[in-house]
Amino acid sequence: MEISINYGLLKSIEDIRMLSSAYLKGVIMKPNITKLSKAIGADRKTVRKALNGFIPAKTKSRGKYLDDFKNIMIDLLNDEYKDFEYIQHLYNFMKRENGIECSYSTFRRYISMDDELSKLFHKSKKGDVFTRRFETESGKQAQFDLKEKVPIIDTLGNKTTIHVATLTLGFSRFNVRKIVPDTSYETVVSFLASAFEEIGGVPKELVIDNIKCLVDQPRRNGNEAKLNVKFMQFAKDYNLEIFPCIPGRPQTKGKTETQNKVPAQLKNYGGTYQDVHDAHRILEIINNEDNESISQGTNLPPVFLFKYEKAKLQPLPNQEIRANYYLKLKEVVVSNESLISYKSNKYSVTKQFIGKKVGRIIKNNRLQVYYNSKIITNHQITNKKLNIKENHNLFYEKQLRPDKNTPTIILEEMEAIAYDND
Repeated sequence: MEISINYGLLKSIEDIRMLSSAYLKGVIMKPNITKLSKAIGADRKTVRKALNGFIPAKTKSRGKYLDDFKNIMIDLLNDEYKDFEYIQHLYNFMKRENGIECSYSTFRRYISMDDELSKLFHKSKKGDVFTRRFETESGKQAQFDLKEKVPIIDTLGNKTTIHVATLTLGFSRFNVRKIVPDTSYETVVSFLASAFEEIGGVPKELVIDNIKCLVDQPRRNGNEAKLNVKFMQFAKDYNLEIFPCIPGRPQTKGKTETQNKVPAQLKNYGGTYQDVHDAHRILEIINNEDNESISQGTNLPPVFLFKYEKAKLQPLPNQEIRANYYLKLKEVVVSNESLISYKSNKYSVTKQFIGKKVGRIIKNNRLQVYYNSKIITNHQITNKKLNIKENHNLFYEKQLRPDKNTPTIILEEMEAIAYDND
């Protein structure tokens, strides 16, 4: 079925170029060119060219264009801290970080035709797994999943394990992705609550995996799943109907299973992170790229269809109800030494947060620190006066000399500085 264009949603010539692929495939009905040119204030010839996929000429890649980038790719694939599971991920990285200007098909062909690159890549390449696609009406359904145990390796080679939570809208394939430090009930429902706020509404149904914190007893042998009592209350508060998957059948949750390949690109930046907060920036770039790309399931960009789907979502519950599902954080101010206090002991954060208010929460004897609802670092709780991560680069001057006005307690604390790598 052809989709008619909503002229009011188109604001620029770039919006039209985003739809050219779908138009050329016959997914979109032929528009009124005059009306379209008036809607965005562009010449009719320019509009017609953009609709037919014309892109203004740039320097063309000819011959062995990618030869100039081969050594960079070899270094990336040999990097002990970086991991590229798919050729698409390497292509995205090279386009994002090194500015290559070729199509994915050209890039993939170059890798497959080069013995050295092909051998390096296929050492760790994983096979594609078929998952069934199914359609849902606008605003009806979303799917939730966790990409667990993604390693974030800092500049010193220390590894921190994170999880990436994903909410995928069924109709538009629009994704909300956030880094979460653990898979506890409080963390998961906090993500769901914030994700619903981000998309501006609530779907009628939520398909979930059999995550232990949400499902007490999975679906099997014809019996219905038994949900966690607290999660049942969350579903009631948000007017959600919950559909747990059958164990061992990820195809019933195919959209998020496919989308879980996307956050694996965080591993492409191994060895470059100063702390977890760096990963938020990279994930946001990756997620925006995914939402702006043509979806194989719809032949349209998720951001475009989301404009339609958002209007079909249920309204959010009132603020008083939503507040029950926010993480309960204790606000503290980061000192000039880039430290925060907990039970009279000091814990480090990176220098960019000096003077800012951050939130802290204690989980499993660890101090988790948040800024703007995003975790930025965490520490093992100790009895040490000072707990400073070496990769935070908080070093005192070597030439510092005490004088008679320097309190003894400050000197003792400075001598007791201990660096931890957790």
